[in-house]
This record gives sequence, C-alpha cells and structure tokens, in this order.
Amino acid sequence: MNKKTIWIVAGAAAVLVIGGAGVAVAATDPFDQDNDRLTGSALTSATEAALAEVGEGTVSEAERSDDLDHAYTVEVRLDNGDDVDVELDEDFDVVRVDGVVPGTSTGSGSSESNTAAPSDGATNDATNGVTNGAVDDNAPISDADRASAEQAALAEIGSGTVTDLDRSDDADHAWEVEITNADGTDVDVELDADFTVVRVDDDQR
Repeated sequence: MNKKTIWIVAGAAAVLVIGGAGVAVAATDPFDQDNDRLTGSALTSATEAALAEVGEGTVSEAERSDDLDHAYTVEVRLDNGDDVDVELDEDFDVVRVDGVVPGTSTGSGSSESNTAAPSDGATNDATNGVTNGAVDDNAPISDADRASAEQAALAEIGSGTVTDLDRSDDADHAWEVEITNADGTDVDVELDADFTVVRVDDDQR
C-alpha cells in the first residue's frame, strides 16, 4: 500500500501524518536547531519501528544517540499517558524498550533469549499487556478485560464495590482486583488470565 506523507503546519508546530500506518508524530518547534533531532526518512523509519514494537501511542521525540550501543532514541507517549523510550540501532531495529532487551524479561541486557511460553494463557501481544513474553503491568486495560475481571471478582465476593484493578506480573495470577465492602473493609481477589479466581485475600473469610 502506498503511504502518503502530509505536513500540516499551524503557527510554530508541525504534525507528520503517515497514511495507512496509524502513526502520529508530534513535532516540536521547526525552528529548534537541534542537530540530533530526526527528520525526513530517518524520522519516518524510527517512528514506524518504535510504534511497531510498543503497539500503540504517539511519538513525542525522536533523536540520534551518541551512545555506542544504539543509534536512535524514540520517546513514545502511550494511550494511558505513560512515556516509554525505544532505542534503535543504525538499521532501525529495536535494541531495548525502557531498558528491557527484546527477548528478555529484565533490563539486565542479557543476550539469553526468553523461550518460555507466557504463563496463564498470556499471549505475546502488546495490546494484552504482554511484550516479548514479559507481562507489562502498566499496559492499558481494555474495557472488555476490565468488565470481565470486575464481574469475576464481584461474583466471588458477592457484594461490594471495585476500587482498584491492576495487571499482575506474578507467575501465579494475571489480575488483582480490590473490592471495598459496605463496612469499609477491603478484599483482594487474584485472577488468572482467563479471569478465574485463584486466591482471595480477606482476613475475615
């Protein structure tokens, strides 16, 4: 599919829209003479590589790096407002994301591949909070997943109000749901990736 590049200029700001790729780049002041800032085809290639790795978001900054282990650094603002840094080599291949080397679950920089399959039915899908086999507990939670987790937790407890819902990077459960009872006490319900209750943390039970 042919891509169309359109520059829309208003005042001192510019936005680069790459047709067909769902890519948005928020460019800074065009008169900012920062020689490290990426432009043209380098900006396009770095943007596409970074967004393909994280799965969603908007590139807020892209620049050359003087570090020996990577050539470019791209900052991506995720849909939930978090920022992640994607580091690329000269060929625009991903070196690491926020300190985590692709194929590993830690930021140690180890070259050992993570060949183990994700537990609890997790998939290697950034939109499901799993990247390269490692659960990202800060990944956005879809409305469908939120509803399923809340319904499963409330069905287990029987009553109360869901006051917190988070992904978990623990091996034995994928979701943590906090429910506040009418008397003000809190109950933590842990669910697996299929929204089945695996543990209820309630001192009164």
